[in-house]
Amino acid sequence: MSEKKMSRRGFMNTSLGLSAGFAGISGCSQSEETTVEKDNQQVGEGYPEKLLRNAKIVLEASCRAKQGETLLIIADDILLPYAPAIAEAALSIGVIPSIVDIRHLVKSEQYKDGYVLQSLKEAMDTSDIVIENLADTWVPNRPGYGRLYGNPDMHDKSLSGERRWMILQCNGLGEWDVTPEEIAVIPERTRWLKTLLSRSKKGHISSAGGTDFTFGLGGRAGLVPVLGIIPFYGEVAVMPVMENTEGILVFDGPTQREVRPADELDREPLRITVEKGRAVDLKGDAIQLKRLKEFIASGNPPADAIDEVGILTTSLVENDLYYWSDGTHHHDRTHVALGNNVRRDVVVHGPKHMDGEVNKPTIKIDDLLIMKDGVFQDNSMML
Repeated sequence: MSEKKMSRRGFMNTSLGLSAGFAGISGCSQSEETTVEKDNQQVGEGYPEKLLRNAKIVLEASCRAKQGETLLIIADDILLPYAPAIAEAALSIGVIPSIVDIRHLVKSEQYKDGYVLQSLKEAMDTSDIVIENLADTWVPNRPGYGRLYGNPDMHDKSLSGERRWMILQCNGLGEWDVTPEEIAVIPERTRWLKTLLSRSKKGHISSAGGTDFTFGLGGRAGLVPVLGIIPFYGEVAVMPVMENTEGILVFDGPTQREVRPADELDREPLRITVEKGRAVDLKGDAIQLKRLKEFIASGNPPADAIDEVGILTTSLVENDLYYWSDGTHHHDRTHVALGNNVRRDVVVHGPKHMDGEVNKPTIKIDDLLIMKDGVFQDNSMML
């Protein structure tokens, strides 16, 4: 699919610019009274056709919503302006919606100290579908599913989308120019790729930037289909077999944890030599290299293991424009994580976890080409 030219980067805007009289609703830009009043005014009012169409795509193509099911929208500052329109779209397809405004909860001292709101937890348990927005970078105390539910493992468990606790890439909801078919192909690719990986022995990543990296598959590799970040994202997260994972990784894109931020990509890339699943030699820009070494040393055990290989199954540039504001997880890349996860059979993310991006990779699974120069090869699904 050709990339679409977008008029702006949704995540860069301080105002979401929605029409229908609710632009700029934000806990930091308006008084609480005004915000609540404007929220209430939206219920039952008309919404732009494109906004409702995109909300229905989210519900039907990504959430697999069916008539008679219940929907819980957990709304923070970013999601709240869109929540009434999503609820209206839910009503139009026979889904029963409710909205919980968590802005004040997450500001409370009790929440900062670990408090879990039991009524919210029960609502999550009993709803067929839950939607929230999640800060797309690693920030302290972000209200992900693990934090709201009081069980850190629930964040990783939500990523598969199986429970339908979804993370909505909601920025620009009224602007997207996508079709249900473009969204529906992402889970199709993801499930196909997981099946392929489960019966394969090894994967290989190469790139023009110098990556030449093999990762071990087979029965002991962990595989998590990531379908819980919607509607533009898809991935299979691989926890590779360590002893069969080796080669050269070149992070010429950005990394998480501010080791190689997106505004420093003009510097020498990070070059990591891997043997038996661990980083054994590091090269690169002196400042970024220092940060990388500090990150590895910060873990106990050290965060020098290849904890994850993330193979993306999206080809939508909207994924990059409306989410992932740190520049990672873009549609034409793959990421490989260094970390110290000692529970690889249970979760993807250990206490220390840093994704690093490889630009425009070519990926083979055994001898089958599944990605060429960052483009997923859909014709491979027919073989």
